[in-house]
Amino acid sequence: MGIVESFVPGRIRLRSSLLHDGETAAMLQGAMSAIPGVQSADLNAATGSLLLKYDADALPLEKLSPLLPLLEQVKALDNEPPSPKRTAALRSLLVQALAKVL
Repeated sequence: MGIVESFVPGRIRLRSSLLHDGETAAMLQGAMSAIPGVQSADLNAATGSLLLKYDADALPLEKLSPLLPLLEQVKALDNEPPSPKRTAALRSLLVQALAKVL
């Protein structure tokens, strides 16, 4: 399964073991919250999920679709142990993701 667990217009649930780690979860939550049109990014560290609620009119699918390959690369980091290298890779992917939607 990819990082995008469910998607309906206005709501996306991301799931990743990265969301169990406080620092990493905060980075992901902060980056997703910074996307224009995202109304909330609710983290559940216990289940490793992040629920994004967004304005589907302000953030249409055409703007979201370029994020999918980058989110799958984030998912690939699940298998790496916490380290400065993993943190740097995640930061780089999040910068790329934000650049695609800003």
